[in-house]
Amino acid sequence: MKASNILFHELIGLEVKVIYSPNVYEMGIEGRVLLETRNCLIIGREGRRLIVAKGARLFLFKVDDGSPVMVLGDRLVGRPEERVKRA
Repeated sequence: MKASNILFHELIGLEVKVIYSPNVYEMGIEGRVLLETRNCLIIGREGRRLIVAKGARLFLFKVDDGSPVMVLGDRLVGRPEERVKRA
């Protein structure tokens, strides 16, 4: 997985940080993506599961080579198989 093709891959297992959210309590949340639903990412951190909506957010993912990739949450909305068709 590379920065250029992150939308074509599974997000589960990647490190993620919420850079921007309209909900100020979500900004700065970071951890590992445990599960992805149509509209949310479930992020695991210190034994807790945090649910963050995808839409209207800005995420920072670390891909396999460790490089950071910023992704607009609106581009992630939908099932993973739908995302591949749109990207």
